[in-house]
Amino acid sequence: MRSQSAEYYPDSDQQELELYLIESALINQEQLNLAKKLQARQEGPLLMILLQLNFIDVNQFSGLIDWTPKARIDN
Repeated sequence: MRSQSAEYYPDSDQQELELYLIESALINQEQLNLAKKLQARQEGPLLMILLQLNFIDVNQFSGLIDWTPKARIDN
């Protein structure tokens, strides 16, 4: 059974998002690991988990909500 997060980002897109979050220093690896553990339990989108944990703020969330690997490459 696939988690609901797959509805938001396919696995490869989430991996790209995770890499972007780390490379851009929005979050660190420890924060990402914790968020992914909670994501697996709650079966929600990673960005919502990061927001709930206060690892990102509302402005960062808004900027990332439409994030896609293609948009990252095009910019």
